[in-house]
Amino acid sequence: MLFEVGGVVGFLLIALWIWALVDCISSDQAMVRNLPKFGWLVIVILLFDIGAVLWLLLGRPLNKHWRPTVYGETETSSRRPPGIDDRAGYAPEVTDRRSAELDRRLADWEQQRALDSGGTAPDAASDDELAARAEELDQREAELRRRELELRARELDARERALDDE
Repeated sequence: MLFEVGGVVGFLLIALWIWALVDCISSDQAMVRNLPKFGWLVIVILLFDIGAVLWLLLGRPLNKHWRPTVYGETETSSRRPPGIDDRAGYAPEVTDRRSAELDRRLADWEQQRALDSGGTAPDAASDDELAARAEELDQREAELRRRELELRARELDARERALDDE
């Protein structure tokens, strides 16, 4: 009886429903599309085969693989993106687009904050400004050395007077 057309179709629908139920439960909540994960779970349970098809078409995450990959598995490198080291996971130069976008926005914000506070952006300093700052620092350092030498000379004179008076 199971091998009749109705029995096979019914068996396939039950298998699809169980797969959709397990897939919905095991999906990451942040990646589920169109509804919250709990809403999809209720739809799959209550609507049975229609809910399973709806989950497959509208709720399942787009980039979820049919077979999950295990970290550290020794597989051919054809399935892995370029720049991946098998021993250490992802190479440092491989980043996802969202974090790269956030890093760029953070750098823009810090640069704008520096400009708003009256300072200059780190990249905006020209070679002439850097040379002027270096020259000013050299002048201050020379003045400081001159004053230290004068102070040492006064101390030596004071010690010599103290020795002469004794």
